[in-house]
Amino acid sequence: MANWSLAATSVWRYTGLNFVLFLGAIQSIPSELYEAADIDGASKWQQFWSIIFPGIRRVVGLSMILAVAGCLSAFETPFIMTGGANGTATFVVKTIQEAFVYGHVGLASAMAVVLLVIVLLVTWVQRKLFPDEKVDLV
Repeated sequence: MANWSLAATSVWRYTGLNFVLFLGAIQSIPSELYEAADIDGASKWQQFWSIIFPGIRRVVGLSMILAVAGCLSAFETPFIMTGGANGTATFVVKTIQEAFVYGHVGLASAMAVVLLVIVLLVTWVQRKLFPDEKVDLV
């Protein structure tokens, strides 16, 4: 039950940020594209896959990067709600415990470096899956 509570709290915490990001991305799509799709007889599903999804692709990539990095480095919610008890200790909570409870500062530093490498690797993979679009200024 503790892990379900932590998951629900995290979903609630980041829903507002994702809502604002996706709303801004969808509103930045020109309305002429929707009008042209309506004239051509495109269904709402076709409009989503042909207009909306390509328009919000960068925000989807950003949200995925933020979500994965946030999951890997989750600290505040489990530490505040449970203190890492009952099987809710994340990697970062265990790192803090190693450093400040058990006094193994070197091991905790190594754990932090490993976490950094994992986050950088996952971010690199995600950037390859969602490459930036090149914009011509001319």
